[in-house]
Amino acid sequence: MHRHRTAVRLALLTLLAGALVPMGAAPAVATPGCLDETLPPGPVPALPLSDGCDDSTPPETTLTASTTPNAAGFLAASTMTFTVGAQVSDGDTGPFGLECTLAGPGQAHDWRACTSPVTYAGLPDGSYAFRARAVDLGDTALDPDSPLAPGTVADTPDLDPTPARLTWTQDSAAPFVFVTSTAYDEQTPTQPVVTSGSMPIRINSSEPGSTFECRDNGRAIPCTGGRFELATPGAGRHRFTARSVDRAGNASAWSEPVEFYVPTDLRRQRGWRTVRGDGYFRGAALRATRRGARLVLPRATVGELRLLASTGRGFGTVRLRVGKRDWHVVSLAGRTAAMKEITVLDRYSGVRAGRIVIESLTDRPVVVDAVVARSNRFPSAQ
Repeated sequence: MHRHRTAVRLALLTLLAGALVPMGAAPAVATPGCLDETLPPGPVPALPLSDGCDDSTPPETTLTASTTPNAAGFLAASTMTFTVGAQVSDGDTGPFGLECTLAGPGQAHDWRACTSPVTYAGLPDGSYAFRARAVDLGDTALDPDSPLAPGTVADTPDLDPTPARLTWTQDSAAPFVFVTSTAYDEQTPTQPVVTSGSMPIRINSSEPGSTFECRDNGRAIPCTGGRFELATPGAGRHRFTARSVDRAGNASAWSEPVEFYVPTDLRRQRGWRTVRGDGYFRGAALRATRRGARLVLPRATVGELRLLASTGRGFGTVRLRVGKRDWHVVSLAGRTAAMKEITVLDRYSGVRAGRIVIESLTDRPVVVDAVVARSNRFPSAQ
């Protein structure tokens, strides 16, 4: 009996020795290119003496976000949902899993198992980075290298080495816009008369980097922040409003309107000729040198009437009226000025309607430029 046991032991040792790699042989390594990492069977169960096959093609990760940041990397949504998936190019059937991580001011976490879709709700504003990677669950716990074979190499990672990534800055708060007018009118401060070639307005936002949208009498116009010049506004009443849009696309409320009024330029009629100069409203005025020369303007409802005219030594006199009401005489003699603003009817004189008539009363020269003929409805002082 003792001799029989000894023979069995010697046979087993001989079998094991024959399977071992000779000391001078080349190092054994796992063969790449397989779809899984199953170890090869050995002469003794659970003791493989040669390397198996390494699945050296890890899965790749697909990522789609519910909201895409704009070109500047901003978005306004406080809830983000990510659709994550795994795809392979070698026919591996898996099974596959997912791992995710989030960096940011809220709900941040390190790598952990996740399932698609991945949703983060109620995120506070700030900067975020979401990453996801696919994992080959069938291979991640296996090592195709035999622990008994010399010269083995490290197992190829069984997860995506280049995780899918999305970074963004969340801004869900709307900015504030500030609009102020630099025009001044002592008589009507809430609706100043503007006689310059443009209307200066200052526009600012509570958030740096914001853009602006502007409207003049409800019509969209291009504008910029800071000191803005509304060039050559048309005659009549204007209501200018603006709003700011931050880098995430949040828009402020429209500002309270800035109101102003632009005079009506006079057009040449019989008995008058055009004179030009930089000092005149819109660069031109009308001159008459004979008594009775008239300018007749279209019918209007007038609660305030101002005349823009030149004054100087030797200048004559004009008179104005609205409809069939009384004439109002204005002398243009005096200190030389290319354009002087003369109030003919103030805002407290009552409302009258009809054609506006301007008439020269002397043969002395008179130069008239424009008129302000508007109702006496004004916004309240801020």
